[in-house]
Amino acid sequence: MKISKKAYEAFLDIVDGEDSRTTKALYRLFLIAATAVLLVFFVNLFSIGKSSFGEWGDFFGGVLNPILTFLTFMGLLITIVIQQTELKESRKEFKRSADALDDQSKSLKKQNFESTFFQMLSLHNDIVNSVDLIEKESGNITKGRDCFRVFYTRLARLYRETKNKGKGKYPPESIARLSYTLFWKDHQTELGHYFRYLYNLIKFVDESEFSEGPYIKLIRAQLSDQELFLLFYNSISDQGQKFRNYIEKYELFDNMPTIRILDKRHLKLYPESAYGECR
Repeated sequence: MKISKKAYEAFLDIVDGEDSRTTKALYRLFLIAATAVLLVFFVNLFSIGKSSFGEWGDFFGGVLNPILTFLTFMGLLITIVIQQTELKESRKEFKRSADALDDQSKSLKKQNFESTFFQMLSLHNDIVNSVDLIEKESGNITKGRDCFRVFYTRLARLYRETKNKGKGKYPPESIARLSYTLFWKDHQTELGHYFRYLYNLIKFVDESEFSEGPYIKLIRAQLSDQELFLLFYNSISDQGQKFRNYIEKYELFDNMPTIRILDKRHLKLYPESAYGECR
C-alpha cells in the first residue's frame, strides 16, 4: 500500500496534476499500460531462444502497440466523460450560487422596503399628532387623534342640518356628499395633508412587490374609528375618488363599526368587499 501510494504521488508530480477523479482514472490506465508492457516484455524474453531478435521485436511491437493505442483511446474517453461530469457539477454549483444571490437580493430589497415603509408610517403618525383644533367659544385645544372625534362630531352636525333643510327632498347619498363638501371647505387645511399622505402610503405598498404582506393591515390598524368614518365620507366626495380603489381592494373598512355611520343607507355607497368581514 505504501509503495502504491508513493507511486501515485510520483505520478502526480510527473503530470503536475491534482488529486482528482480524472487523475486517478489516468493513473489506473497508466498501471494497466505498464503491466501490459512488462507482461509482453517477459513473454518475449522467454521466447528469445526460440526466435530471432527481429521476430521478437516484431512480436513485441505488434502486440504492444494496439494495446497502448486502445488504452490511450480509453484514457481520452474517460477524460471527456469525467470532464462532462465535473462540468455538470460546476453548473449545479453555479445555479446554487445564483439562487443564493437571488435570495440575498430579495432579502435586501425587502429590508429596504420595510425600512422605507416604517419610516413613512412613523411620519403618518407624526402628521396625526401635529393636528390641533381650537374651540372658538371655549378656547379648548384638542390635539392629535382626539381631533378626529371632533371632526366627525362636526360632520354629523352638518349632516343633520343639511338633512333638515332638505325636508326629505333629496336622497341620503346626496345629503352626505353635500354635507362633506361643506365640512371640507372648513377643514381642508387640517385634513388635506393627512389624506394625501395616507393615500400615498397605501399607494407605496400597493405598487411594491410586497402588497400581499401584512403592511396594509398595519396601516389599517393605525386608523381610529373616527378616521375610518372621515375616510368613508371623504372617498364619496370628488376629492377622494382615487381612494375608493384601495378601500375596496384592501377592505379598509373591515374594522369600522358600521352601526355608528351617519345613515345606514350610506353603506350601499361601497361594495361589500370594502367592509371585509365586518358586515
